Amino acid sequence: MSLRHSLKQTKSTSNANLIKRTDDPQIQLCMDDLSAANSQFVIVKDAVDAYTISLSYDGALAIHMKEDIIEQHLTKADTTCCAVSAVASTADVDALLGVIDTMVPSVQDALTSYVAKKPEFDLKFFINTIARVDISDLSELTNHLFDNCLSDFIPPSHTATTHVTVIKSAFADAVAAYVFTG
Repeated sequence: MSLRHSLKQTKSTSNANLIKRTDDPQIQLCMDDLSAANSQFVIVKDAVDAYTISLSYDGALAIHMKEDIIEQHLTKADTTCCAVSAVASTADVDALLGVIDTMVPSVQDALTSYVAKKPEFDLKFFINTIARVDISDLSELTNHLFDNCLSDFIPPSHTATTHVTVIKSAFADAVAAYVFTG
């Protein structure tokens, strides 16, 4: 076995361990896009946690740019997930739910960080506004994805609602925390 083949096999094995493969290539694309968004939620959480008021607007814009990457992944997931044309097999739905299951803590943690940083973000109006708009945009994209795409091909016999409810609840709490009251 050549070194190139060995490295290629190692790479494909490690990727397979990260994302369970499905029989439906369109569902696989959907899962890949959701996994990419999930990874970016972790990056955003870390950036929010690291933010201090001394970073001022530059720090807030850096967080926003990282958040914008999540929006790009969710928009792409919306396209790939909505393109699934039939009810998925049980195995494919289980694989997809495995991806969504890994998203739950990442999304919750990122949004919890946003809420915890709100007092610091409130010190400068524009920074609070950036966070509020980012959270709102992510919430809208996520709700559309869950309500208009994933629900179309997940059989009613599966209970994806627990995952979806937890993620939607985390967004609702974060949106409520950033409601403009002034």
